[in-house]
Amino acid sequence: MGIQGRSNMQVRSCDAADIEQAALIFCQAYAEAPYHESWELADASAYLRRFWEIDPEGCFVWEHNGEVAGAIFSFSYPWHSGKLTCIQELFVAEPNRKKGVARALVQSVNGGSGGGAWLVAHKASGAAEFYERLGFSKDGPYEFYYGAITP
Repeated sequence: MGIQGRSNMQVRSCDAADIEQAALIFCQAYAEAPYHESWELADASAYLRRFWEIDPEGCFVWEHNGEVAGAIFSFSYPWHSGKLTCIQELFVAEPNRKKGVARALVQSVNGGSGGGAWLVAHKASGAAEFYERLGFSKDGPYEFYYGAITP
């Protein structure tokens, strides 16, 4: 039986009221290897809220027994080949990983109709392997650049 078929768990649209619970999971996920990031809850909430405000229709939570246990924050925009989606964040609480939750969250983006997507994943993370299993490739016509903006 699929995840959405179980009565005590579901993927649903993210509401503003879900952001703080999602931010708690976000902080826990990014504190782990390979990230080792220390997020303040207020900053994580503000970060996720910003993406929710850009495109609330691209944000979903996975709810288990009435609690948020995972989330995806994405936004879409017109592109020369149709709609393009940028998956900004995808995270699942540790006890719920490797159960199809992340896959269900990705599949709910764009109303479940598919389409192209871009994302950034840490190359040493399980996330990179997960996206490759979904059919994403790390090669493409664009490269990701990182650097400081100096005055």
